Amino acid sequence: MSQPPTRRTLLAAAGTSLVLAGCLEDETGTDDTGDEKASGGDSEETKNWRETTLEDVTTGESFTVANADRPVVLHTFAPFCPTCNSQQEEIAESHAAVGDDVRFVDLVIDGNDDPDDVRAHAEENGYEWAFGAAPEPFTGALVDEFGQEISVHAQSPLVVVCPDGTTTTVEKIARASKIETAINDACR
Repeated sequence: MSQPPTRRTLLAAAGTSLVLAGCLEDETGTDDTGDEKASGGDSEETKNWRETTLEDVTTGESFTVANADRPVVLHTFAPFCPTCNSQQEEIAESHAAVGDDVRFVDLVIDGNDDPDDVRAHAEENGYEWAFGAAPEPFTGALVDEFGQEISVHAQSPLVVVCPDGTTTTVEKIARASKIETAINDACR
């Protein structure tokens, strides 16, 4: 008689399914309904996240990624995630090196995260860039453009957004020097 699957096996299978769900497409560029998929950020749906009004929970300032007059580095995270915390240490180093020439934005994407906890996380760690909570449509549009991985806090890449609207991603955990190189290569 075979043993029932363990909780670990079930969680691994579910995680793999979630990651693959946003990444599979046939060679014709159609989704599983047969409808043609939008390409590379050209649809209104994928541009919407850039125009979504966000609030920096550390300052109360409202902003959009689309209105930035400088490159933006967007990092989705969870305060309890050790991988995210390691990435934030690299972001802190990069932020210290480039100063206000780049806007760094850390966003939680789980609707259950309390903005007060996010603010406390930023303050406790001495982080001096924008922190906020992404609304669900914002996260959905990110997933549409960058794949399901963007919503998995421990795996999510950094997104570099240039003032002209072009984007590139940088694998998590990127060293500060790699972040700066990605900004320079993509936006300058």
